[in-house]
Amino acid sequence: MTQLLDKFVKHYTSVSQKHKFRRLYEKSWNGISRLREVQAIKEYLLYPNVGVDFLNKNVATPLSNHEFDVKFCSIFCHQKPRVTRTKTSKQKNKGSTDKCEIGDLFVLFLLLDRNDALHYCAGSLFQAKLKSKLDSASQKALYDEDLDFLVPEYLATRLSPRSPYRKMPTLEQGRAKALRYMILNPTFSPNNVQARYSPWENDYQLRASTFLDGLLSGTDGLKIEQQSNPNGAWEMIASDLLFTALQVKSNRPPRGNTDALKVATSHFNSFLDYNNYSLQIEDHEPPSVPTMLAIVQANSSEEPRG
Repeated sequence: MTQLLDKFVKHYTSVSQKHKFRRLYEKSWNGISRLREVQAIKEYLLYPNVGVDFLNKNVATPLSNHEFDVKFCSIFCHQKPRVTRTKTSKQKNKGSTDKCEIGDLFVLFLLLDRNDALHYCAGSLFQAKLKSKLDSASQKALYDEDLDFLVPEYLATRLSPRSPYRKMPTLEQGRAKALRYMILNPTFSPNNVQARYSPWENDYQLRASTFLDGLLSGTDGLKIEQQSNPNGAWEMIASDLLFTALQVKSNRPPRGNTDALKVATSHFNSFLDYNNYSLQIEDHEPPSVPTMLAIVQANSSEEPRG
C-alpha cells in the first residue's frame, strides 16, 4: 500500500465509520427502475438525484476536505462491444453462442496526487442480471472459465502490431475480484443490489454497497498496474474498456500516462465540479462498456509512491 493510499484509507474509514454512512451506497439505488438491466445502469450513471449524482451529493461531499477532493463520474455508452470466444475456450465449454457482450458496467477507483501522478487504480467488470439466474452460457463461460478471447477489429488495431487476442486474469491473479455479476433484484435480499464474485458456482456474494466501500478502502476490485505491467491481462482489458472514451473530444487535453488517468483528467476536471459528472458516448462512436469512476485527488504536496 502506497503512503498516499494509506493516508486516504485512514481518512475514508474515519468518515465511513460514522452512523449509517455506508447505507448511503444502498440509498443511491432508491428511485431507479430495476426492471431492465440496461435502463437501470443508465439511470444510475446519468439521472439526477440517484446513482452517481446521489453519491456526489451525499458521499463525495463529506469525504472531500483540505486533504482530498473526491468525485464520482460516469460514462454511458449505448452500444457495448461483443467479444469472440476462442476455439480453445469452446473446446472446454461450448457455451451458447460464439460471441457475447464483455460486460455491462466497469467500476474504477483512481487515487492521484495534486500533480496528477497516479498512485493507485483498481476496479471490477460486471455483468448485470435482474435475478440470480444466468441466461447466457457463453457469458458464464467467459467470466468463469475462459482463459482468453478475441476483441473486435477497432480494438485489435489500436495495438501495434495488430492483435485481437486478449488473456483473462487467472484465479491466482485475482480473477474473482475482477469479473463479477451484479444482481439487481436478488431473491434473498430484494432491496439491496448484490455484487457476486466469479465463478458463479461458488455463490459468494456481498452487497454492492459493501463492494463500493471495499473499493474505496483499497480492499476490493483488482488492482490495475498499467505503468509497471502494461501488457498484463487485466491491464489490457481495462485499456480496451477505456479506449472509446479517449476518442471522444474533450474540453481539456488528457494528462497522465495511463488510460484511466487520461479519461479522468480530460473529461471530468475539476474534481469538485459535481455538475460535470457524466459523459454520453453517441452511437456513431465505437462501442464501449458503461463505466463509473471514483476519483480521489490529494490536495497536499506529492506523496512518495512507496
